[in-house]
Amino acid sequence: MKKIYQLALTAVVALLILTSCEEEPDMAFDRVASPVLLVTDPVGTDDIQATFYELDKSGILDQNIGIDSIPIPNLSIEVFSSNASLGTFTTDASGAITVQDLGDLAWVGEYKGVKFRFQ
Repeated sequence: MKKIYQLALTAVVALLILTSCEEEPDMAFDRVASPVLLVTDPVGTDDIQATFYELDKSGILDQNIGIDSIPIPNLSIEVFSSNASLGTFTTDASGAITVQDLGDLAWVGEYKGVKFRFQ
């Protein structure tokens, strides 16, 4: 009699576990990889230089080539500090801009129709 109760309890628990999950086919939002790479370097004591690159992955399967970083000239970037806009800047021929380093900067832009934000 004791084995019948254990078997029934096990069956009920297994049924609850197997029927309690719902499959969610879609995520709540789409995640898109950033189309650019940001590299920041301090310049002096008050400024920071941000360089924006496009990643060329055409040689990813060749160990002698790998992924190449190509600077993005004439890219429009809006810079924020503490949710206040510091202005819109355009990258030079080497893909770089220099702004005052106020700490906690956010870099916002769009490249090839894909919006991005670095923080």
